[in-house]
Amino acid sequence: MSENKANALRLLVVHDTQSEAEPLLSSIRNAGQAVRSHFIASIDELTRVLGEQSWDLMLAKLSTGTVDVSEAVAGVQRAGKDVPIVGLIDTFNSEVVASALGMGVTDVVVEGDEQHLVAAVKREHAALATRRELRELRVNLRETEKRCQLLLDSSVDAIAYVHEGMHIYANQAYREMFGYDDLEELQCTPIMDLVAKDNLDKLKSSLKTYRDDQSGEVEMVGQHSNGGTFDMRVTFSGASYEGEACTQLVIRRGDADNAELQQKIQEISVQDLVTGLYNRKYFSETIEAAYQQVVQNNTTQLVLHVGIANFQDIKAKAGIAGTDVVLKELADLYREWQPENSVLARYGDDSFAVLMQEGDIEQIEKDALAARKAITEHLFEVDGKTIPVDVVFGLAHIDERCNNGHEALAHAYEAFTQAVPKNEGFRYYDKSDMANLSDDSMVAKVQHALENDGFRILFQPIISLRGDNQEHYDALLRMVDKDGSDVLPEEFLPMVEARELGATLDRWVVLNTIKILAEHRRRGHNTQVFIHLTPSSIQDPTFLPWVNSALKAVKLPGDAICFQITEEHAQSHLKAAKAFSKGLSLLKCHLALTHFGLVESGLSVTRHLEIDYIRVDGSFIDALAKDDKAMQPLEDLIRDIHKQEVNAIVPQIESAEILASLWELGVNYIQGYYVQAPQAQMNYNFDSDGEEEAV
Repeated sequence: MSENKANALRLLVVHDTQSEAEPLLSSIRNAGQAVRSHFIASIDELTRVLGEQSWDLMLAKLSTGTVDVSEAVAGVQRAGKDVPIVGLIDTFNSEVVASALGMGVTDVVVEGDEQHLVAAVKREHAALATRRELRELRVNLRETEKRCQLLLDSSVDAIAYVHEGMHIYANQAYREMFGYDDLEELQCTPIMDLVAKDNLDKLKSSLKTYRDDQSGEVEMVGQHSNGGTFDMRVTFSGASYEGEACTQLVIRRGDADNAELQQKIQEISVQDLVTGLYNRKYFSETIEAAYQQVVQNNTTQLVLHVGIANFQDIKAKAGIAGTDVVLKELADLYREWQPENSVLARYGDDSFAVLMQEGDIEQIEKDALAARKAITEHLFEVDGKTIPVDVVFGLAHIDERCNNGHEALAHAYEAFTQAVPKNEGFRYYDKSDMANLSDDSMVAKVQHALENDGFRILFQPIISLRGDNQEHYDALLRMVDKDGSDVLPEEFLPMVEARELGATLDRWVVLNTIKILAEHRRRGHNTQVFIHLTPSSIQDPTFLPWVNSALKAVKLPGDAICFQITEEHAQSHLKAAKAFSKGLSLLKCHLALTHFGLVESGLSVTRHLEIDYIRVDGSFIDALAKDDKAMQPLEDLIRDIHKQEVNAIVPQIESAEILASLWELGVNYIQGYYVQAPQAQMNYNFDSDGEEEAV
């Protein structure tokens, strides 16, 4: 009896009367499915019962006058509940069916068709069970991966993962054994450099032999970074790290006790050094833990994106150091308004994030707007200058309809981006609003484009003013909208980064670009292509080994590619960018900084990175078009770039009027519509003297 109740279908019913709905329930019971039903008499009752327990299905008569079915569907969506809804109609009508499906109903059944009703109920119930199992498996997988990572990090055994001869992970014990201070430094060091020279053949053979499901133990002589050697016994085995097939190396040791060091590292690792708040890493782990609680306990939580709407203006007025002062003061001020029992973190350069338990949306909005008013009225001062600060709040639910906690955070960011242009201080991401779920949503567009090859690459030539005989192109990404028009990166990249899809998108761009480039070079062209990267790839230890494999697959030399990162991202992730730069040099790839000249003391970053090109920010050229006196800042910047022995690229050249001035300044390369608009093919004639004639 108890088993039957446990397997019963928990059913919500919207109908004219409870007695008229009973034949429907009898049909389901006669098909062998136990049913526990609850008749819904009002929207308020629906809201109450959704919050009290979990439900498996809703049967809703579309034409009933008891409850507005559209409101009921919206209520289920707003509550964030994964409850499939089967609509009931008296006679078949294609327009009614289409309208119901568009509203969010999963199927529509003619009420007298028992066979269709039973089939639909069984199908939706089975699909719901699969989704619930999938959510549980995702949670369990993330928890298992987290535990494995903790075991790796804390292990006294030296453990590393190697792909294509390069390290993609090494724990503290491994780094200490070979004398490396941090992982980024080790990731730039081939595994071949860590063994004695007379052991190289043995290491190469072991890496080839022990992969996939093979494993074995080999005695070798290790090479310390200080030149010393030591005996070691290495266990090789095939493995996978963050989805990348690789080889695991385990070196046994028994004298490592760095618990105190690990504790200090842990304390520092969760704090943002500028504001003193929790940092992005800690918040990411916390929001995933919150999602696990939501799935396991059938509850909901809330996440708040607190974005600085005028961040670029603040940077322009206060500079980098002054911006940090403003951020620290803003963090201290917002702490006074922080919701009780919540987690507050600095999540991005220009945003904070708040994780809180379920609460009243109207009250949260009221408090957020009050906090915004206090921040707007506060006098932030840097070097005697008053810096206005405008914050905008985006709120979203973490519920079982999310795939993970970061999806809820992306929803909060989407609410923020919708509020900013309308000068709203607060917006809630309402899942019952179909605009948030349709193809009009940038989230949906990006996801669809990634899954259905909805991006394309255009190429714009970069021509030399100094006689360089190599061809250069800038690879420009475009997303194809449903009407065939191009969506520019600045419209979708923030959403890509918010949903942590940057690494996926970068790999798509790199793979497709090098395929096109390889074919182009096979036709006799000496061509180099510049490829833009998001911060995700700079920080991804598996990215460069993957690039190495991709280049080898199409037989391209490394110097055929120049990767580009923005000056701001290089500054924000300097440690990772430094390791990334070293790794690129091993692959013979080039590195360029873009949007250069906006950050104070930006040239200091060139001391840490091996940079081949610097592309000046287009705002310098925009300023020239408005005021001839704006040439002096550009001249100063070009002179400073050349002092670093780096090639300068000036973009956005729309006419020949300033070419002579740029040539006199010593600018190495120019780019813009005056040369050629972005094209689907690399078809510019570099043999022409058009640019020399223009000068």
